[in-house]
Amino acid sequence: MTQSMRTGGPKTPEGKRVSAHNALKTGAYTSLIILPGESEQDFQQLADQFIHDFVPQDIVEASLVHTLTVLTWKQLRTQKIEHAALVRTLTAIFDLADYHKFDLPIPEEYRPGALSFVDRLTEANERAWATALTLCKQFIQHPPTAEALQSLESTSPILYQYFERKAVAKNVPNQGVARWATMEIKTVGGRVCLFAESCSRAFLNEYKIEASVIKHIVLLRQTIKEIKEARLLQFMQQQNMQRVHDDLDRAFYRTLSELRKHQLWRKAKNMIDVTPEVAV
Repeated sequence: MTQSMRTGGPKTPEGKRVSAHNALKTGAYTSLIILPGESEQDFQQLADQFIHDFVPQDIVEASLVHTLTVLTWKQLRTQKIEHAALVRTLTAIFDLADYHKFDLPIPEEYRPGALSFVDRLTEANERAWATALTLCKQFIQHPPTAEALQSLESTSPILYQYFERKAVAKNVPNQGVARWATMEIKTVGGRVCLFAESCSRAFLNEYKIEASVIKHIVLLRQTIKEIKEARLLQFMQQQNMQRVHDDLDRAFYRTLSELRKHQLWRKAKNMIDVTPEVAV
């Protein structure tokens, strides 16, 4: 197959759903024991554990114990496939349908970036962004002192690094961070203002999505939670996972019952009759 003919897998949500469903069914019902990518050593360890637990004494018991091992292996495989498919479902990029289901209090053009940003945002990063945005507003209203700028690297690493990049881009002489407090620069519009104020305004303008996220973080987190819960419910309904697990469970316990019956039969067969004979 030529490079241009390779599809790289399904692209549509429906195609991905069918692919995941087929993978789940194939993993559960295939006659192959060890699939490509699976560990033969792991399977052998599982088989050894079953042999240790059930101690098969004849070919019938050995066959039934082997069947139990294979069914357990397939159950583990199914769980792995199910987990991988579920992770892909929950971490999939948010689409337009997700945005329109909720009345989000942020500009529509920011919504795709906002939801994705929140999904990656840790609590520590949330605090860091909130601090940077708050400081920018303060620096615009009240010029920062030299001391405030000197401590900026520790109080807000995000903003400090942004100021540094702006200083390099504007060819600001490297005279120390404290110099930023009094340094004046000319903006694109020709207005003269303090370096810290200019950078703060640029920061707020450049990171509008992040500012919208921090302002409405609680609602956005709840929105993402509801989206993922809906995805999870749909995934469970579409994959029919419970039927696959039930099929494997029934096969396992049916085989286990057959093994127990055979073991009881063997013990009864090998039992020596010591009943004393009655004298006539």
